[in-house]
Amino acid sequence: MDSDPERGAIRRGRRRVRLLLVGTVLVFALVSLLVGLLADRGFPSSWLERGDPPTAVAVTGVVFAVLGLVLEIVALVRMVRSGSYRADRESRLWAVSFRRRRELARAVRRGAVASPDELPWLRTAAAQMVRQRRLVPLFGGLVMLNLGQLLLSLAPMWFLLFGVTSVMFAIANWQILRDAPRAEAFLREHPDDPAVIAPTGSH
Repeated sequence: MDSDPERGAIRRGRRRVRLLLVGTVLVFALVSLLVGLLADRGFPSSWLERGDPPTAVAVTGVVFAVLGLVLEIVALVRMVRSGSYRADRESRLWAVSFRRRRELARAVRRGAVASPDELPWLRTAAAQMVRQRRLVPLFGGLVMLNLGQLLLSLAPMWFLLFGVTSVMFAIANWQILRDAPRAEAFLREHPDDPAVIAPTGSH
């Protein structure tokens, strides 16, 4: 498990995800630039104009924004202090493809073990699915922060962005909360999980 080839594969897997995240950020930046250009060339500028929220609404927006930010910070600190962040960073799952991860997650949900050789991978996937519960407050903080920004601006574009992001995070949280109990049941049925006792790849 702790062999150098596997460590190299884990590093390459993390690098692929980082490149994907950078690409996603660049796409959002280009879309934002495109929206700005369209605003100067006939795109309804009213979609981007700030509203004039009443004082009570503006104060509520500040409260939601601050609470959302605090919730995100607390969630991140808990992830680091609990060892969840390190365990995910050093997980063997970085060494496999996204398709393989989906296959493992489906097998954990069904409680199906195709062969004894699959069991260590399934345990690692199940342990990660349990740890993903810690993402729920992080996503909740992001939604609260977006809601606060919406109430502070009341721009139509913020309504659209808040609606899209809220739906995305709601679906993500539903999947996490649906899968975590199944993963816990899998680990109970197949105990002595090394991925739970110690982070895979760590000393």
